[in-house]
Amino acid sequence: MDYTEQMVKTASPAKLIEMLYQRAVELLDMAERDVNNREYVKANEEIQKCQDIITELNLSLDLEKGGEIAKNLRALYTYMFKTLVEANTKKDVEKIREVRGYLSELLETWREAMKNVGNTASKVPDPNRPRLNVSL
Repeated sequence: MDYTEQMVKTASPAKLIEMLYQRAVELLDMAERDVNNREYVKANEEIQKCQDIITELNLSLDLEKGGEIAKNLRALYTYMFKTLVEANTKKDVEKIREVRGYLSELLETWREAMKNVGNTASKVPDPNRPRLNVSL
């Protein structure tokens, strides 16, 4: 078992999402380079792998628990997938960059959210804080 496989098998679900975003960005960096170098077969493979990642991210959404955020992510993932189809067909570097930009933003947002969750998850609530009375 190689290092990457070991990382995936031992990663938390949150870390897996981060790893998927990171890999998608890397793939689109390579695809842009390969389109610019006219290595279209390699670019095609990289774009398709990125589409696979986007599909996996899309399928992992829980629309019931995720509410409006999950619905918005579903729409964004669908848009990115379709944009990559067009980018791949036309070998359009601008469309690759557009999707990479979205994925980079999602990666940074995800990392920040995980930092915030990590910071609050380790804190013990103050037992003396005022509580909301919800009794009927």
